[in-house]
Amino acid sequence: MEEVIEIPPNRDNKKKQTKVAIILIITLLLIIGGVVGWIKYKQVQQEKKKEEYANLIAETSVEMYFEFLLSSLIVSSYSDVWRNAIDNRNDFNEKLRDFRDDISKDGLLEDREKGRDKIRENMKLLQDTPKEYLDSYIVLKQLYGVYTKMVDQSLSPTGSLIEFNRKTNDLASQFEQQQEELLITIPADIKKLREKYEEDKKKEEKEEKL
Repeated sequence: MEEVIEIPPNRDNKKKQTKVAIILIITLLLIIGGVVGWIKYKQVQQEKKKEEYANLIAETSVEMYFEFLLSSLIVSSYSDVWRNAIDNRNDFNEKLRDFRDDISKDGLLEDREKGRDKIRENMKLLQDTPKEYLDSYIVLKQLYGVYTKMVDQSLSPTGSLIEFNRKTNDLASQFEQQQEELLITIPADIKKLREKYEEDKKKEEKEEKL
């Protein structure tokens, strides 16, 4: 009979195969971990961006509302001065100029300009809109257009008294209508933030009066 020679298994090859398998598994786990980590990071960043956007749109809508009211008060005062000058047969241009100089000294016009500049910058930041806030942004943009026109009239009244009153009354009506539309379209999270900003703004106004 022929003698059968058994070749012992190559232990080195088995060790190498085991090492390769371990390395492949570790590499695969690292890749999966990296992908999952990146996805979670992107989700966190998106949520953070949405939160920042919600805060900004709430703050801007409140600032715009209060600035519109303050501009409306100035506009109403212009109308009174204008009408009284005509009734008393005074030079209404001179009376308007004097009144404008007085409120300018008090910083009222400069405050309106600063408010407008801040809101303008906020509106630029709000252009990159998450889709769930798109409807709110569209209404706020329309509101912004009306607001800027009222600020313009508070800084420099134009036209005749009748034209000025008609124009500013129309702007007030448009703003009120669009304000209601905004309150309907904004999501619940922005509405809560907006209420908080309104409370803070009212407290700020009271402190300034004291």
